[in-house]
Amino acid sequence: MSTIRPTIDDSGAAPGRGPLGRGLGRAARPGGLVRYDRVFWWAAPTVCLVAAYCGVQQAWDLLAAIVVVAVLVIGALYACGGLRPVVRSERRRWAPRTRAGSRARAVSFAAVDAMTGARFEEHVAELCRRDACLDVVVSGGAGDLGADVVARLPDGRSLVIQCKRLGRTRAVGSPDMQRFVGTARPVHDADVAVLVTNSRFTAPARRLARAQDIVTIDRRALGRWMSGTDLSTMLLGGAGVPTDAAAATVPSAEVWPESTTAAHCD
Repeated sequence: MSTIRPTIDDSGAAPGRGPLGRGLGRAARPGGLVRYDRVFWWAAPTVCLVAAYCGVQQAWDLLAAIVVVAVLVIGALYACGGLRPVVRSERRRWAPRTRAGSRARAVSFAAVDAMTGARFEEHVAELCRRDACLDVVVSGGAGDLGADVVARLPDGRSLVIQCKRLGRTRAVGSPDMQRFVGTARPVHDADVAVLVTNSRFTAPARRLARAQDIVTIDRRALGRWMSGTDLSTMLLGGAGVPTDAAAATVPSAEVWPESTTAAHCD
């Protein structure tokens, strides 16, 4: 004899049952009046305000009672499934950033040096997503006018990044910086403009970047970014080494040959 199993709807519950189980399903069904996540987000600040008022009035007994009741209610809701949709929703919201962060951390400099220009742009975009940037889009290609990656920083400012994946003997020079300066804000209206490379910047390029408020991320700074330093932290510090004397410095393991004939990818 075959067994007929009830179908499961998008909420993960059988028809007639909501996330809280038998008897409470109608409130959570599509079109119902109750959304437990919304109730939770409205109730939490209300409880905090009442607790703050009790603290101001020094009503410690009442404050203790509110805290105990709130903990018990939250525990009961989670135990019976009332808050699980909220937890699942938050996990789904953060999952892309977690995956992007894992991919970004797994990439070594050897892999970066072997990337194509397009793959390097994707790598930079993954680092942005890891650091909670919003609306990250890889827009590089013909006619991009210097905007290889565009996004919004967590504080809402617009971010435009140009990526230069160069050969090991090449450096980003003043002509490259001039072209980016000419489009980053006049064309793309960037609040924050960043030029990132797996190589280094010449001294004239760094001077122009400082004069035009362009953030430079060279090989050393890119290594810090890939190792987990948050982009917002790097922007506060200017990311790249600020002095001309240090502009050509690289990690001790890196050696820059004198030749500048190697091919590169933008």
